[in-house]
Amino acid sequence: MAYQQLSQAMAFEAESPSPSALSRMGMLALAEGLRSGLSADALRYHFLAEQLSEVVFHLDGQGNLTFLGPTWTALTGLAVEDVLGQPLAEMVHPEERPRVQALLDAIAARVQASFRLELKLLAAGGPRWVELAAHSSPTGQGEVLGTLTDVTERRQLQARLQQSDKLATLAMLVPGFTHEMNNPLAFMLANLDYLLSSMGDIAGSAPAPQVAEWREAVGEVREGAERLRQLIGHLRSFRSESSQGPVDLNTLLDSVGQMVSSTLRSRGRLVRDYGSRAVVAGSEGGLRQALLNLVLHAVLSLRDGGDTEENEVRLVTREAGGGYVVVEVHDTGPGLPPEQLSHIFEPGFTPHEARPALSVSRDLLRGLGGTLTVTSTVGRGTVFRVTLPMAS
Repeated sequence: MAYQQLSQAMAFEAESPSPSALSRMGMLALAEGLRSGLSADALRYHFLAEQLSEVVFHLDGQGNLTFLGPTWTALTGLAVEDVLGQPLAEMVHPEERPRVQALLDAIAARVQASFRLELKLLAAGGPRWVELAAHSSPTGQGEVLGTLTDVTERRQLQARLQQSDKLATLAMLVPGFTHEMNNPLAFMLANLDYLLSSMGDIAGSAPAPQVAEWREAVGEVREGAERLRQLIGHLRSFRSESSQGPVDLNTLLDSVGQMVSSTLRSRGRLVRDYGSRAVVAGSEGGLRQALLNLVLHAVLSLRDGGDTEENEVRLVTREAGGGYVVVEVHDTGPGLPPEQLSHIFEPGFTPHEARPALSVSRDLLRGLGGTLTVTSTVGRGTVFRVTLPMAS
């Protein structure tokens, strides 16, 4: 019971506005601990635990929390007294529980002395990444001592760096890929043009309806090849150039729309609602990448095989006043619940695996002096809003 009393008193102290390291309430709690039979060495241990930024914890032989440092509340948003007596494994994200429970059981059975791993911990505002370090207690009674260190920012930085590496690799591969595609495509277009021009030579030796069908078939193939040529042209510019120049957002959005057209075709329609010519300063490649992520996210939110007349992605541009222009990407998808919306711009977070990570778009737009915000209503869709300074 002394452990719980001391944990609760220390949690109260952590929330107290008193500037002192240990208030009168804390001293009274320590005195109560002494009266409960806690040794002076144990009290020193608990006092030290209160001063650390890491969360210090103690588990009994059954894996239940008997002590938590007050920084637990700062980390998780949960009160210490509400979780004392519960298994630590229940505080871990469900996908991590079997592994954590097995390791804690191994320590309790003295099969191993310690372990250290990074995992997701349940918290009031959503999962937090922590490093869990656990050690067998020197009492030899299956108890576990350990710490929880918040590593969320480090994990986010790692995710951002990994995303940057992927994009850098893509930027290096795209020029070679598009060059290799352009050569055979040029031969295809030239031969298709030759076939179309030669159709007149066989008009007398084949039925006219048959020749008309051939012309239509070759014309459709040529149209598809031309669309592919245009798409490859857009891919060739899908790189973040370092030069800063005026970029026409309406023209840029048109190229982005073409890049997602094949994916959108079976899901819905693209609606362009452009204002007057919107020109901003910045890297065309960086802007294209940022907007492509947003538009692709909107496209993938629509159900494949849904009502292509009712479902839409709407691209809006308008002046916002004060020398700024706004770009909005609307979709009529299912919308995002609040628990997903609050994490939408975190590195590595995506509502669904197939959708792009939006932290890259936010970082690129910030680098150009812009902002990115999102609003969403479940059942009605999502709106991404980009604000950028207009070119002088």
